[in-house]
Amino acid sequence: MLLIVNADDFGYTPGVNRGVAAAIRCGIVKSVSILANQPGTAEALAALHRQEFTGVSAGVHLCVTKGRPLSLPELVPSLVDAGGDFKARQAFLSSPLVVEELQREFFAQVDRVKAAGVAPTHLDTHHHVHAHPVVLAALISVARACCLAVRHLDPGMRDRLRTEAIPTPDRFCGDWFAAQATPEAFRKFVAEARRRGTRSLELMTHPGEVDGDLRRLSGYTTEREKELAILCSPALKQWLQESGVRLGSYADLLTALHCKH
Repeated sequence: MLLIVNADDFGYTPGVNRGVAAAIRCGIVKSVSILANQPGTAEALAALHRQEFTGVSAGVHLCVTKGRPLSLPELVPSLVDAGGDFKARQAFLSSPLVVEELQREFFAQVDRVKAAGVAPTHLDTHHHVHAHPVVLAALISVARACCLAVRHLDPGMRDRLRTEAIPTPDRFCGDWFAAQATPEAFRKFVAEARRRGTRSLELMTHPGEVDGDLRRLSGYTTEREKELAILCSPALKQWLQESGVRLGSYADLLTALHCKH
């Protein structure tokens, strides 16, 4: 079974970047999702060219609920508030969404990553907003145009993506989070997927170190340090080696599904 241990929120803050880098050095995390419009974005994009990131694939963690758009605010009016910032998640989800504006901003965020010399492998969204059908429609159009894989959130979304010929893992585990982020739960989720004959599983993680920016921007803070400690545990790495899974990234998924990249 291909196991993609993906670190979300790369680029959020310098502290998150340090935590993601540490998780990569420990050898379990081989896939990251980059926020293209946050305080640590430039640092994260530069880090991907360092030797320690060799073999790590990078996706774009499309963000329309935090920070400012990369598009001119007047070109994405349905996404922003009076000050030109993205609306908060609840306001975003409860307001009419314009697919063309979402596409414009998604392409802008993908283009920022590409402009830094990073070839993205996949797309997902901050706060899982592509559960919304209009957001998903915009994301699918960008994924098809750029030949990128996509994180599905449930079996129905997985089947929809595959109908559109978009690569996505067999299973996605988004439950390794907060109180569920324990070594026992990690092993349980992986073992359960193997028992079901899963060929590819993405397990979402959020490693990081707490800094001032993170405390200002996110309610998920010290939990990231807890996740990091588990991901860097020699015992977990040994268990994975003995369990017969193959640690990899979305780049492996693209190759397996014959998507040119």
